[in-house]
Amino acid sequence: MPNGGSDCCGTCWFNRKNRGERDWPKHADSSEPDHCAIRDLAIKDPFYTYCANHPHRRPERDPIPIGPVTRHGGWKEDDPGYEYPRYVWKPSPDNEEVRQHLLSVLDSIFEHMLDDEYPIGNPLGAMVVWQLGEFRERRAVERLTELSEDRLGRLVDAANEALAKIRDSD
Repeated sequence: MPNGGSDCCGTCWFNRKNRGERDWPKHADSSEPDHCAIRDLAIKDPFYTYCANHPHRRPERDPIPIGPVTRHGGWKEDDPGYEYPRYVWKPSPDNEEVRQHLLSVLDSIFEHMLDDEYPIGNPLGAMVVWQLGEFRERRAVERLTELSEDRLGRLVDAANEALAKIRDSD
């Protein structure tokens, strides 16, 4: 398994090569190139490329892109002290369908976070909040404000950062 984690495109059911299967399919088509079906993106290094739609993060097949596509590589702009550095390779698609989906996931964020128990990379909840901040999505302000006041602190920092980005765009 790759050092960057098993939540990679090489083991994802959205990689056309894997024919809808997950977890390193036994019947992957070696003649088929690695290609993300939901992002229409050729994947050059599938065992070191990731996104939040992977089955380890979204065990219920979620075909609407969540967040960017990232790659493993401590030689990039990541904190060198981080054991599994990942950097943004391709930004998230930005359209109304993607934004509506992120807002929908945000409305029940803690339920979705329960399904994401993968220990490496950005957790699903943080990725959704971060992406809404990157989009400067004003429709998320009320819910992000609630998250910023969460006494358990699950997404407080991520929500505050997203809110700052949205408010700075005024």
